[in-house]
Amino acid sequence: MTDIKAFIFDLDGTLIDALPDIRANANRALKQLGYDFQMTLAETQPHVGGGAQKLASNVLGKPMDHPDTMALYHAFADLYEQHPADEGKMLPGVKETLDTLKAKGYKMCIVTAKPAKARVKVTKALGLDDYMTLCLSPEDGFPKKPARDMLDECCRVMGVANANTVMVGDTRFDVEAGFAAECHTVCFAEHGYQDVPAEYADKVVSLPNFTDLLKLIK
Repeated sequence: MTDIKAFIFDLDGTLIDALPDIRANANRALKQLGYDFQMTLAETQPHVGGGAQKLASNVLGKPMDHPDTMALYHAFADLYEQHPADEGKMLPGVKETLDTLKAKGYKMCIVTAKPAKARVKVTKALGLDDYMTLCLSPEDGFPKKPARDMLDECCRVMGVANANTVMVGDTRFDVEAGFAAECHTVCFAEHGYQDVPAEYADKVVSLPNFTDLLKLIK
């Protein structure tokens, strides 16, 4: 597969274990706004991957554009900027994989649903900026995954065709975005927060171990 020239990664659940920070900041936001409940890690996990506004909508059981949803979303985003990576860390095999790809000259980007101001703090705190050409969130002016727009922009900035790029994620949103963008290969990180969607199981390259990604370039 020598025609692979670049990789695009999701962030939460793909490169980093952000679940503890997502839970902590969601609970801080709920408390700040006067709600009388808090979420466990297990209760938080199903809401990861669709973005902070969707998380707020799901947690409250209210529409995406409801004033209560928007208030929780903004409180969550502001608190995440203050507490970007208190507990977060790179997932097993990620640093080794990124080091190898960087050493071999592959270009890399991140596309995430994480609020932009939180993403900036997280990628800096965890050392991911050292590997990436570009990191994008919807707040940078793009529709959320599964729309292909952020992937297209990454490829444009990297100067690499979509057909020479691999998309790596851990949710349905990532998989659908990768196929929508006509990427060379779509990979599914099994250490993430969701199971591979059944209808894509035979279409993606599953990664039981993140370092399995390196098999694509051998």
